[in-house]
Amino acid sequence: MIYWQHLTRQANEAQSRAAFVDAHELNQKALACAKATFPSDFDNDAESAVSAVIVSYLNLAEVSVSMKEWSQADGYFSQGVSFLEQVINAPNLPSDDRTLIDRTASHIRFEWDLFKQTYGSKVEAGKRLGNFALATSAMG
Repeated sequence: MIYWQHLTRQANEAQSRAAFVDAHELNQKALACAKATFPSDFDNDAESAVSAVIVSYLNLAEVSVSMKEWSQADGYFSQGVSFLEQVINAPNLPSDDRTLIDRTASHIRFEWDLFKQTYGSKVEAGKRLGNFALATSAMG
């Protein structure tokens, strides 16, 4: 968890300097770190373990917005929700942990809805452009 905190702090500093590529890379490393230690961290402190992963996804979405990578940001929200769905479906999950995950999922869905309200048309435009590029390359 200490390494995750270090990476997250560095990513936040990079973002505040508008070094978005560095911030994105550091946030990806932080996410990988949080996910790698998740099972043992979850057993020791479920709230901190879940928070580390979800904060990493939200930070990645935020830096993607700063880079105007709307579809990428949308994908990070989606991945965060999918992660929580996997965790909540674990067998023998204690009810306190289930409540924590439900609360966290509600929060990330709320943030995702705000993102879609603000940038939804840009996400859709990017998808249309991506589909057009795929169709064009398939024709050539």
